[in-house]
Amino acid sequence: MPKSTHNSIERPPVVVVMGHVDHGKSTLLDFIRHTSVVAGEAGGITQHVAAYEVVREVVNPSTSLRASKRITFIDTPGHAAFSAIRARGANVADIAILVVAADDGVKAQTLEALAQIREAKTPFIVAINKIDKPNANIERTQASLLEHEVYLEKLGGDVPWVAISAKAGTGVDELLDLILLVAELAEFKADPSIPATGYVIEAHRDQKRGIAATLIITDGTLESGMAILAGRAIAPVRIMEDHAGKTLKSATFSTPVTLVGFDELPAVGETFHTYKNKREAEQVRESLAAAPRSTGATASVAPFGSDVFYLPVIIRADASGSLEAIEHEASKIGDEHAHVSIVQSGIGNISENDVKAAMAGTTHAVLIGFNVSVDPIAEALALQHGVTIVTFNIIYKLTEHLEERLATLKPRRTVEELAGRARVIKQFSTQKEIHVVGCGVTEGYFLKGGIVRVFRRKLLIGSGKITNMQSNKRNVDRVEATSEFGAQVESKFEIAEGDMLEYVVVTTV
Repeated sequence: MPKSTHNSIERPPVVVVMGHVDHGKSTLLDFIRHTSVVAGEAGGITQHVAAYEVVREVVNPSTSLRASKRITFIDTPGHAAFSAIRARGANVADIAILVVAADDGVKAQTLEALAQIREAKTPFIVAINKIDKPNANIERTQASLLEHEVYLEKLGGDVPWVAISAKAGTGVDELLDLILLVAELAEFKADPSIPATGYVIEAHRDQKRGIAATLIITDGTLESGMAILAGRAIAPVRIMEDHAGKTLKSATFSTPVTLVGFDELPAVGETFHTYKNKREAEQVRESLAAAPRSTGATASVAPFGSDVFYLPVIIRADASGSLEAIEHEASKIGDEHAHVSIVQSGIGNISENDVKAAMAGTTHAVLIGFNVSVDPIAEALALQHGVTIVTFNIIYKLTEHLEERLATLKPRRTVEELAGRARVIKQFSTQKEIHVVGCGVTEGYFLKGGIVRVFRRKLLIGSGKITNMQSNKRNVDRVEATSEFGAQVESKFEIAEGDMLEYVVVTTV
């Protein structure tokens, strides 16, 4: 994080809460803020990055005087789809809280979060949560952390930790004090006299107010009348709010703010700088290397050959982080024969232009919305032209829908799998198109009724069907490798001694 060397004073810590899905990250923040965020989240899963500021009352042990200490928390989604968002959270924060459930232990996203914390070299505290559960086992959880080289204090290591129940609030005060202790030892500093700098942690398009972004100020002060530049996006500081929606005239380091009025969508994770006014910010932008102006939508051409089926999709999401996660998950759907192809994506409600874009190709693209509305004109146009619009508020439900749609619409393919080989040992008789031969299975197996290919001197001469098989003078339905059997094969050509038969299983997928 940027650090000033002039007029520096103590800066409140920025804390990121990380861990596996459903291990209680949002419930912990919920208790700290005394609000009810979890109950309002779709599926009980955090699907955005959110930042909150809390105040902790502390007592100076030497003077017995009380003082207020600020802590800024960043809540990051735990679902696997949000890996990149969590990585940014670790890079922005001063301190990380790694939440591990005492009844579940170290899981996949726990390890992913731990790797991101270590890569960012962020000091971290382990919070062993859900200690109130009947099957909670703190010792087992500690052992699982030890297996992954997380050495806890008082257990031979130096990683601070605390046992908590985010639901009941047990141990939360101790956790907050531990955060302030780690921050005090790290001596985070910043300069309030300089223009603000920091990071964009979320961005979205508000239908009524325009483009807004959530910012974390890491140094300096942001005041009304100034302007910020994040990448190529500029916003005058006119509408600025704190995490609770209260209007601010100024904000300083470690404060999360929402700023409304960007002229284009800033990239999530982008650093921002502050200037005296909008004109100065525009001059700086003009001096940067020329780059294409973002419209909030991207388009891509399906990178597939003509023999590969692709499902064209247009995606509209409420925020950059959500869109990034959806695009990442959609890219994993399909195989070498059929894919999901995102032909256009962007932030904001589904509009008439989106429907027209879906109609532009030879095959209508499906329009997918995530936490957005459909404009009435767009809905009417889609109904008129048979364009499919589907909206979701849970990402895994969205990806499941795309998987099902791809499976339904992709062309059926015939797949042939070699199941067995046999050599013709003797040719017994031929009558019309029925040939009786004796064979020895060299590999795999053969089934009655199966289709066989016939090779002579390694050249394919045709195919036939096994209408009957005998082994040890008994009719059988199946023979295995190393077995000898008699076969009645229906084919339009004669099968001779020395020919090779290949049994092929044909399936449609």
